[in-house]
Formats: sequence, C-alpha cells, structure tokens
Amino acid sequence: MSEIKIIDNHCHYRKVDGYLDEMLEKSAEAGVEWLCLNGGGERWRQHDNRGIMAAAEAHPDRIIPIAFAHLGEDSAADVRAWQSAGFRGLKTQCPTASYDDEAFFPVYEAAEELRMPILFHTGISARFIPEHDRWNTSSRFMMPLTFDRIARCFPDLTLWGAHLGVPDTWHAAMMMAVHPHVYFDLCGPSPTWTSLFPWDQLFYKGEEHWGKLIYGTEGGPAGFAPLRDYYLKLLRDHDCSQEMIEKVMWRNAAQALGIEQF
Repeated sequence: MSEIKIIDNHCHYRKVDGYLDEMLEKSAEAGVEWLCLNGGGERWRQHDNRGIMAAAEAHPDRIIPIAFAHLGEDSAADVRAWQSAGFRGLKTQCPTASYDDEAFFPVYEAAEELRMPILFHTGISARFIPEHDRWNTSSRFMMPLTFDRIARCFPDLTLWGAHLGVPDTWHAAMMMAVHPHVYFDLCGPSPTWTSLFPWDQLFYKGEEHWGKLIYGTEGGPAGFAPLRDYYLKLLRDHDCSQEMIEKVMWRNAAQALGIEQF
C-alpha cells in the first residue's frame, strides 16, 4: 500500500475478460484510490463510452468516467452530452489533423466552459492493429508543441499530456513551464532511456516545475505498483517536498476534476 493518496488520471478499459476486476484489485493493492477510466471503442479493442459509464456506475467509489473524443468526428454537442451524462473529462488520440487545428476549437471551447480536463496522447503513436495503417492521422499531429496554441487560446482549459511527449520531452517540459494549466504524465516510456530524460535539465525551474507532473499509468494491472514507486522515487530523489509530491500524485487531478472531498 502507498502512504499517500493517489488518483490515476490515465487508465484504459481494455476488452479483456476480467480486466476491470483485475485493475480494481491491483490498483487498490498499490494504494490508487481513484481510476480515471477511458476507452476508445472497438477500433482500439477497448470499451466505448457506454462501457466506461457502466463501469463507473458499478463502482462509483473507485472510477471517474472519462469520455473518449475522436477529434475530427465528435463535436462540441457531444462534449455537452457527455458532461450531462456524468463524464468528468475527455481523452483523445489519433486526430485527423494537428491537435491545434481550429477545426477542433469548438470541442476545446466546450470542454473549457464545462471544466472538463482533456487527456491528450502525445508523442509517437503505436500501430496497434492492421486497420490502423490506413487511418487518417499522424504522430506529427500529436506532438506536445501543439499544446502551445491551445493553451493560449483556451487559458482556462486543463491539458493533460501523456508520456511526457516522448520523444519530444524538452517540448513537453517547456509547455509545463510556460502554461499554468498544462501537465504531463510519465507512463509508457522506459526510465532507462536516459538521453530522453535529463531530469535536472528538463525540470530546470525546480520544485514547482516538478509539481506540474500528474500521476498516470495507462491502467495496466501489473503497472500500478511499479509506476507508483517510480514516481515517488523520482520526486524524492529530486528533493521535492511532500506538498509537491501530493500535487503530482493526486492534488493536480483533484483540482482539475473538481473533487473537493478525497
């Protein structure tokens, strides 16, 4: 068990028998109290938004529902409908144009108005199944530098970037330094890739800069405990105070989601 509260802002609901039960069990063992759950539907071999809401309704004390928004297909009206249905934030990946394309601005405007944070995949996107080969998308559309325009045009919108933008970790770190509502998680890339993670240089603004991280794991049951330990060790090795550690592990997510009691 962890000695600190944890909200995991980045969990995918895979279409695998028993996956949700295993996630709930292993996350609880690791001290993760809340899972922000999302799913991109059949094209991702995941549950869709209906499945996410069903899971949240079945486990209201553990799951925070996050709606998957397919940029280029879904609209501001969809965002409003999801919020009315009880979704607390959005997740997106593989847009049909760059994240900062004006075609997506109505979605961002609605999310900003409704106080719904958006979790963006950033960096290189894997090729999951053969059907992905003909998708109208590109990893170039998902680089962390795209956050710059979004954050300037929607200053009250909370942007959560996944994977510290690998391989563009410098851009991700700079986005956190410049923009008050931009955060990144560390899941996915290997901590052994030291050339991508010159930590003391990336987080050059010190403790407050470290405090712009947000805890996310992608939700793989086997990863909850190791990633908890990774985050905590990294923060402590860089002399982050207990206050900053709490921001990363749960307060940043709680604030964005409007969670007052935790």
